[in-house]
Amino acid sequence: MRFHAILLIRDEEDIIEQCLRHTLTWCDAIYVYDTGSTDQTWDIVREFSGQDERIIPFQKQPTVYHRGLRAYVFDKYRERMENGDWVLRIDADEFYHILPPTFVQTRVKKSETCVYNQSYDFRLTDQDVLDWEEGRDQRQELISERRRYYFPLIISEPRMFRYRQTIKWYPTDSFPRNAGYVARERIPICHYPHRDPEQLKRRCYLRSGQYPGRHHWTVRDWQDLIIDKNTENLCYWELNSPLPEYHFYNHVAKFPKRLLQRIVHASMLPIIDRLRPEFPKSYKPELINSEEERKNEC
Repeated sequence: MRFHAILLIRDEEDIIEQCLRHTLTWCDAIYVYDTGSTDQTWDIVREFSGQDERIIPFQKQPTVYHRGLRAYVFDKYRERMENGDWVLRIDADEFYHILPPTFVQTRVKKSETCVYNQSYDFRLTDQDVLDWEEGRDQRQELISERRRYYFPLIISEPRMFRYRQTIKWYPTDSFPRNAGYVARERIPICHYPHRDPEQLKRRCYLRSGQYPGRHHWTVRDWQDLIIDKNTENLCYWELNSPLPEYHFYNHVAKFPKRLLQRIVHASMLPIIDRLRPEFPKSYKPELINSEEERKNEC
């Protein structure tokens, strides 16, 4: 049983090294697709790949982001996977509090073949901003030491599935349909989307270009995302202590639907898979027009 991670990146130079070091503690292969970094992110990935063959730089090209890009990477590398392996969608700003192999061994039943995340959403506080401005906050430090305030999220997303040879993942989907029988327990992930003022400004800028018309992000919005550390329900994590466990089950279907899912996933998935369309071999990601990219940078 091996673990394969699909990683999409763009302008993550402040966190990508920590991400790769963390992922290499548990992963057998990391497939990396850079959608158009303008900083040192891709260079760092290439440097690490020269030191560890488990890091596989797929390609770098300025790509219009959409949720199905991981399906494109998956299709390119699925021949490396075997039945029973686990495939994960990972992000550069997410770190597993319980490593996936350990979680599968201790928290996942044999019949469960798809796992959702329990996200601990770490936020940038007003005190963090002050520390940054006065030089007390440094990117050289581990992100887990720099950001300590979080919200436990009730909402959840699928993060990993057990590979089967017949599974289909279409480029319109962020995750394979009928990926597997959903585990009751969620895998805990520390999520650091807001790391420091400079990174947050850049994040807002990129989001404003990625989601025109749907999300009204602008560069100045980053200040609206700063949290007062005394905010209600904001939690503090004592370093080197276990995160509190949250047992939310709203991602799991209720009886009798869950029983029906159990039966279907145990006996009918190969048949259902064959009825789904193959990944289109002619598929190509939509590239960002270089002229538009230059205008956006101005």
